[in-house]
Amino acid sequence: MNIEILVHTLATDSIGARAAARLAQTLVARHRVTVVTVRGAAAPNPALRLPAHVDVLALAPAVAAGDRDDDETSQLVIAGDPEFRRYNRADDGRLRKHLSASGADVVIALTSALGAALAQCRVPHARRIARQPAPVERLPESVRARWAELYSELDAVIPLTQSDAAAPEYRSLRASGVEVRHIAEPVRLAESPDKPTTGVVISAGRLVSHRRVELALHAFARTREAQPGWQLRVVGTGPLRRETRELVTALGLHDHVLLFDREAGEEDFYDADIALLTAERMDSARPVVEALAQATPVVATDAPFGAPEVLAEGPGGLLVPVGDVDATARALERYMADEGLRSAHRAQALRTAQSAGMEQVGDAYEELFRTVKAGVRGRWGKGRRSGGGAPAEERTLPTADCRVLADGAWEITLRGVSGARTVRVKEQGKGRKEVVDFAVGGDGTRARIDARALAVLGEGRADFYAVDGKGKESRLRYGLCTLGGARDVGHLSDLDHFHWVLPYASEGGYLRLRIWSRQSHAELVTIDYSDTSLWLTGWLQGDWHLGGDLLLLLRRRQEPARTLAAGRVRFEGGWFGAELQMDEAMRARLLLRENWDVLLTDSSGSEPVRVARIADDQVVRRDVQRFPELVQEEPTDLFGPDVGRAVVGLRPYFTADNELSLVVTEHH
Repeated sequence: MNIEILVHTLATDSIGARAAARLAQTLVARHRVTVVTVRGAAAPNPALRLPAHVDVLALAPAVAAGDRDDDETSQLVIAGDPEFRRYNRADDGRLRKHLSASGADVVIALTSALGAALAQCRVPHARRIARQPAPVERLPESVRARWAELYSELDAVIPLTQSDAAAPEYRSLRASGVEVRHIAEPVRLAESPDKPTTGVVISAGRLVSHRRVELALHAFARTREAQPGWQLRVVGTGPLRRETRELVTALGLHDHVLLFDREAGEEDFYDADIALLTAERMDSARPVVEALAQATPVVATDAPFGAPEVLAEGPGGLLVPVGDVDATARALERYMADEGLRSAHRAQALRTAQSAGMEQVGDAYEELFRTVKAGVRGRWGKGRRSGGGAPAEERTLPTADCRVLADGAWEITLRGVSGARTVRVKEQGKGRKEVVDFAVGGDGTRARIDARALAVLGEGRADFYAVDGKGKESRLRYGLCTLGGARDVGHLSDLDHFHWVLPYASEGGYLRLRIWSRQSHAELVTIDYSDTSLWLTGWLQGDWHLGGDLLLLLRRRQEPARTLAAGRVRFEGGWFGAELQMDEAMRARLLLRENWDVLLTDSSGSEPVRVARIADDQVVRRDVQRFPELVQEEPTDLFGPDVGRAVVGLRPYFTADNELSLVVTEHH
């Protein structure tokens, strides 16, 4: 069959765009699939990972997702629909023109706005299906009657939850002959519940009020005393980002919470030990199922349309009352303290999510297509057309998925590659020629990457290639990379120098390696605050002369350059501790705003070493971790009695290379 999926845009990494990409990936193995976007360029956002053999047709490629090219409001979208203001009269015309001549056997609209539009457009001979992404009861009262009237013109409607499917509006649709069938959103299933322990809790979703991210932060903060080794990752976009960042600082969680300004992907859930969902209301169980599909048990509120509907099938998580911080913290601590419970629930989580796997959801859509007869309903009823398009030809680009194994090695899985004998890692940059090859196994798709073998690579970056039997290289694109186990440094602790490598996606979407290789390294673990000082703790690796003193240094980047001895460093059992007093930074300050790099040096006279936080799974930390500012008024005698006093702020931050620096700022 020829299947078209209607979506607002693929140009952004939004929830709607991801839903379209997942559905297209589910159906394209059996059908010819085209995603039709109402707004935005045809090139999809790289984060969507849309298969190369899915076609994209942009109805208005020159109109950005949030722009309007017509001041007249839409007549196809119901006034009052949550997405009504996204559309205009020009969109109506483009939709009508395309659908009347599309030639599709099935058209699936992914929102209530586009479903209403589809119900009013002529699509000869096609099954017209609307997927309802949110419960009907969430639509405004003024919209629901018109929604039911228009949707009665469709062939089928797909509510995402069983609870929503029981709503009165769906009963009226069934009575009018519309096929109503609950089908879950498809998710990619983890291969196995066996995965590295990471000590990570993930809270994913839009940063809006009903998601109650502040409750997740308060609950996590209450676990710190009993379970200090855990990290919380807040992943999502939205208007409450600044408030969320400020609460992280207020709760003293700056060293334990990472804030990612993007939508969560499968790898984020896989790399976590616990998923935390604190929303007071949910439109569907999608976030719960996404976590379970990656063998990650959940702590979730018992909000309607969410976790209770999924977890009723078996233990894969713990339910807590909506808005109850104490109960949420207790459930988190229960999982944190009991690896056996997490392991048991990982296996059950994956079993619970099986019904939402891509193959299973594909089967459910196949059954729906067989049940619904094309062109016999609604005002556009015509005779059924025979035949249909064949599945799209496989055009997967050479791609590599990678995951961290329990022993610290990686497993590379190749897709879109035939006849590969070797996975090659090649240094990039002028004058850099080091190459490391790894054999591809007998099935021609998997290679084991040993981090020790990469220790010959110098600091910088390297690219990945698949090499066939004739020596032909094919550069590999970035696939699904799960790196949570990279936080365990034990497998590299016996090297005589510091060496750390992490794969990431280049701007062009290729698989690239970031390499840190240093004779000596000072790994920062925590930054604690007092009224006048910062306290740094961490560990050392590599070539250090520890018979004498260790010194903490500050080096100014601006002119005039200066290096300041900021204090002695305590060292014991491989760990260091240092106090950085704010008075030292104030006494050395010359400009209104200065940047100082933080270094350690030993008694050998060798080049000082930058303090950095490298040995985990974050290629770039500066955008996801922010430290609070230490503020103090200058002493009265600092510059003499005739010089006015200033309020000075000192804030640590990470550079693009994950090295620690300070910004010193005068406040007025």
